[in-house]
Amino acid sequence: MDYTSAIAELLSDHGFRRFTMSRSPVGHLKLDGAIDGRPIDIVLDTGASKTFVELTYCRSEGIRVTDTGQPGHGGNVYTLGDVQMTLDGLRIRTDGIFALDMSSTNQRLVMRGVDPIRAVIGQDVLRYHQAVIDYATLTLFLREEPA
Repeated sequence: MDYTSAIAELLSDHGFRRFTMSRSPVGHLKLDGAIDGRPIDIVLDTGASKTFVELTYCRSEGIRVTDTGQPGHGGNVYTLGDVQMTLDGLRIRTDGIFALDMSSTNQRLVMRGVDPIRAVIGQDVLRYHQAVIDYATLTLFLREEPA
């Protein structure tokens, strides 16, 4: 048995689910997810403290947002209404899902021929689900029952 199979088997025995990631042309780790059943590409960002969705995407999809009045990347931070983020049916536990204006970042990505960022999973999800990231196989393991 090679180490990647052994890791996957060990983590599975301890309640972890396996999610395959892909890498964007600029190196972002991407997952296929959903917000309230709507398919969405999600970037895994180990440096982001919170989980968020791009503000323009929320507005285009009719997802209710509320301005917190707090400054953030590209403008104020918004909270999303009662929405669920899932990865392959697994409901993701977060500190809340927020919305940020990512237009300036996304404009630069589009100019490089890269799809814009629509959603980001941050450290809150990684912490709650005791994430294990296998960069060699581009695999994310999340514990199904969050800590």
